[in-house]
Amino acid sequence: MAPTVVLITGCSSGMGLAEAVHLATVSKHDFKVYATVIDLGEKGDLEKAAGDSLDKKLFIHQLDVTKEDTIKSVVDEILREDGRIDVVGIRELNNARVTGNYTGFFFYNPPSSVDIAQHLMNVNLFGPARVIQAVLPTMKKQMSGRIINTTSGTGIEGTPFLEFYSASKFALEGFSESIAPVLRKGYNIRVSILEPGAVKTHLLTRCLDPAFKIEYICGTWEEKGQQLYKDYWEKDLKPRVFAYQQPEEIAQLLEEIILSDDPHLRYQSDPLLKATAAAKLKDPTSDSVFKLFKSLR
Repeated sequence: MAPTVVLITGCSSGMGLAEAVHLATVSKHDFKVYATVIDLGEKGDLEKAAGDSLDKKLFIHQLDVTKEDTIKSVVDEILREDGRIDVVGIRELNNARVTGNYTGFFFYNPPSSVDIAQHLMNVNLFGPARVIQAVLPTMKKQMSGRIINTTSGTGIEGTPFLEFYSASKFALEGFSESIAPVLRKGYNIRVSILEPGAVKTHLLTRCLDPAFKIEYICGTWEEKGQQLYKDYWEKDLKPRVFAYQQPEEIAQLLEEIILSDDPHLRYQSDPLLKATAAAKLKDPTSDSVFKLFKSLR
């Protein structure tokens, strides 16, 4: 039997790296993984983690979700080699890479906020849309496929001080929810939204460092803004950050979604996020969406 062909974006580190390596080296299922990085100069950690699976079950390619030519190049290569694409796992670029030390704050850095907001949308919404647009013709022809878009807890409820980042995640969730019933009904293509909580990535590791000071983020703000953020950090954000998951846990969840015969629309990665989703959504799996439209049942 031919392996399940998987394309995963954003694999230079963190969750993307863990997902690609898990499917290629840990899973008992036969996966062939195309793991992409935005810059081939940053593939060292992925190559090391792939070990003996490199160029056998895990293949590294360059892909920038903001550049259609790089997406087309990878998709064309996969189709030449395998003739099909079974699964696409899409995640945004590392937020620190997108914004430097700036993480989407609006009211406290207005001079550059709009430009950064546009870039966040380009990466977190239009980037996945470009990838999906590139693979859809093949999946439609196959009459099968899995598309898994990674958002976060900020896509469930708006996160204070992350206005534009939250907006970009809400946008991707709405986009995913809109295309899911049509692709499921018409083409047997299943769309799922993976919503991780705090995960120990490079960015989170910086926050966990004993030398980290909250002033690194808010130290240039006016006094009231600094106090609001410091209170939010201590009472709300810090407890969530320190209850982090490992990237490998997200990778296991991704595999479960891929191998599910009838995957949900939404998956939360930890109990706290499930409780958050349950408090905001009547059905945290959002499978009710598939029953909402009579013509798409």
